[in-house]
Amino acid sequence: MLGVRPKDVVEDEKENRLIFVVEKGELGRAVGRGGRKLKAMRRLLMDDLSRNIEVVEFDDTPEGFVINLLSPARVPRIKIMKQNNETVAIAYVIEQDKSIAIGKNGRRIKRARLLAKRWYNIDNVKIATWSISTP
Repeated sequence: MLGVRPKDVVEDEKENRLIFVVEKGELGRAVGRGGRKLKAMRRLLMDDLSRNIEVVEFDDTPEGFVINLLSPARVPRIKIMKQNNETVAIAYVIEQDKSIAIGKNGRRIKRARLLAKRWYNIDNVKIATWSISTP
């Protein structure tokens, strides 16, 4: 349906959505020109299953994957570290994009936390702001 074979499909019941993870470099093919494939699939799934869908691109590194999960927010830096026996990814987001990274009602950051845990055993994803003047 997306035109590519998904690497993973995650049902997020709390947010009433299906999240498709596609291979690196396949996002454009999955979404289609102007988002046509994605829009058609959303209509189909909303009509049949009353679920929304989202598509994210996988990355071979946890840093790259977290950046993709927070897209379209601009994330110049990711720092992964241990805090209190947990693995935490701190995403440094351009100040103007903080609300984009969080998403409406926190949907994007929740997605990032869910999939970062699933794929890279990252317990939490936190947002920090990055000033454009920061080196």
